[in-house]
Amino acid sequence: MTLDRGRQAASTMFALSAMLLLSGFNCLNGAHAATKVDDSKGPVFLKEPTNRIDFSNSTGAVVECSATGNPPPEMIWIRSDGTAVGEVPGLRQILSNGNLVFPPFRAEDYRQDVHAQVYACMAKNQFGSVISRDVNVRAVVQQYYEADVNKEHVILGNPAIFKCGIPSFVADFVDVVSWTDEENTYIYSADAIDGKYMVLPSGELHIREVGPEDGYKSYQ
Repeated sequence: MTLDRGRQAASTMFALSAMLLLSGFNCLNGAHAATKVDDSKGPVFLKEPTNRIDFSNSTGAVVECSATGNPPPEMIWIRSDGTAVGEVPGLRQILSNGNLVFPPFRAEDYRQDVHAQVYACMAKNQFGSVISRDVNVRAVVQQYYEADVNKEHVILGNPAIFKCGIPSFVADFVDVVSWTDEENTYIYSADAIDGKYMVLPSGELHIREVGPEDGYKSYQ
């Protein structure tokens, strides 16, 4: 009887051990499966492009965009209507890291559909997609221009305001920061010479209480 009880006890312990091992194996498998699910995620931007990119045709520009996810997301550049953009040889490139590149180009190679366009960066994988803010890209062709100042007729004692005429094709990229008279006296935006002459934030020259001496001066 003692021997049979010993065998039964050993058999019970072996069965219990096998169940514990099997249970542990199942727990490990469950934990491993849960880990794999947790690692999978949709795209998240690491670097989102800025809202506006202005550049000269002599310099070109690089618009950076990067994202992370599991699996790694595909990077796509799209127009404002949602259609994907491709490469244009010598004018627009899309790098494998997601950056959009505009190489320097000749003035005669300017294309409005490439160099004056609204773009957005999209990152997508099987778990989702994200789209960046709109990126307003504008290239400026470097060329010669002249500014001019119109004559102003002012009654003595009244203020005079002179405006610097900038050609429209460069007006958005030019700031008037100073004026000068025929004696090469410079007037800057932060200056007010005797409170009489001042450059306004708009770039206009303001002359307070015009006198007879002002009628013989010219400004540029």
